[in-house]
Amino acid sequence: MSVSDFMKSAGGILATIAPTVATAMGGPLAGMATTALINGLGLAPDASHEQVMQAIAGATPEQLLKIKQIDAQLVLDLRKLDVDVTKMRYDDTANARGREIATKDWTPRILAGLVVGLYIGVQIAVFNVVIDPSMRDFVMRSMGTLDAALGLVLGYYFGSSTGSAAKTEQLSTVINGKK
Repeated sequence: MSVSDFMKSAGGILATIAPTVATAMGGPLAGMATTALINGLGLAPDASHEQVMQAIAGATPEQLLKIKQIDAQLVLDLRKLDVDVTKMRYDDTANARGREIATKDWTPRILAGLVVGLYIGVQIAVFNVVIDPSMRDFVMRSMGTLDAALGLVLGYYFGSSTGSAAKTEQLSTVINGKK
């Protein structure tokens, strides 16, 4: 496993079990999130990003539970500071869209078109070509990556499922008259 794959794996673990920490680590609250992880995992105060990621990737079930607790505590701490994590996530997306509008950059549109075109092309090929069994894992991994990329493109241009879920919850509250 390469260093890049290792970091993606650790980051994926973090995003799955501690999404608030993962979001915070990508923004202005990175110091707060990293300090909480370092303390929670029992690492040296001057631990590097790589050491933190290595500890996450090799975490025991007890340490994974501790990371989940750190995430829950971070949510509470951010609420005390009146920081809206959901707004942070939306602002990040809005900033990307705002940049595209301001710079009139065609790169996102071109990449989105390529991803959609590749997705359609690969789907057609899979239905019309017999895949050698020795290539099955490679093809499945490639299709999974392409599926994820298509999801990102659709989320970027048409909104995320998180926003949709929040709207559904708000509508339910209004309809049912509950707070």
